[in-house]
Amino acid sequence: MAGVNIVKVKSILQKSKISSYCINPYLGCLHGCLYCYASMIMQKWYHQNEEWGNFVDVRINAPELLEKEIQHKKNLDIYMSSMTDPYQPVEEKYQITRKILSILLEKEKSKIFPSRISITIQTKNVLVLRDLDLISQFNDITVGLTITTLEEKWSKIFEKGASKPEDRLNALRTLNSNKIRTYVFVGPIMPYVSNNYEQLFNIVKEAERAGTEKILFDSLNYFPNLKRLNLKIQELGLYDAFKACENSQKLANLKNIIIDLSKKFQKVKFDVLFKA
Repeated sequence: MAGVNIVKVKSILQKSKISSYCINPYLGCLHGCLYCYASMIMQKWYHQNEEWGNFVDVRINAPELLEKEIQHKKNLDIYMSSMTDPYQPVEEKYQITRKILSILLEKEKSKIFPSRISITIQTKNVLVLRDLDLISQFNDITVGLTITTLEEKWSKIFEKGASKPEDRLNALRTLNSNKIRTYVFVGPIMPYVSNNYEQLFNIVKEAERAGTEKILFDSLNYFPNLKRLNLKIQELGLYDAFKACENSQKLANLKNIIIDLSKKFQKVKFDVLFKA
């Protein structure tokens, strides 16, 4: 049974390198992605003896804090979320993300102290569609769906708590049909899972069919001491392939595949986030 803890924090609006500010409504994530780098950072201080994916801290006072922290800010560029998924399963019950969006929308539409607000949401969960009523009212909002593979067998192994790949594509279709700006994040690109031409071609093709016009690609950052991932890839016989995935030649080959795909899908904007 996953541990859900109700906690209070001192601040919720954090300065970030990704955007001006980042909001993490939760600590920990019940999606339990084996490759997730957040555990390498968070578990230095929190839940050190617990398995990633089996705990989450609900930052119950986040909405209340946000109201105070944005009170005198005129410009807000916000990313949700860098260290957790804002629409992981516990969001259905606690609605911290929804409350945060409601507060930001009220701030944007305020007649007395309005703010220019830009929001980027990144998630692996179709629960984001629940908040379409709020999302559709913002002047500047983008929703990104992470799609690491189209094959459910791989998704069940590496991101067991996230929505099925096909469901994420359907969520993209819904968002795009409602004129919400979207993108697909293809990352991490994993050996045998998503790093050959055919696999990446199919992801791009389905993203384009869903109406998405921007795709971001990122390689796998392999952490030798990420125990849960290493145990699984050893079991699957993929250890050597994962260990070598950051080889400069392999990264160059991967980048060349993406460049080739960009020539075939010219209506889609490609953004490669890794260096080769």
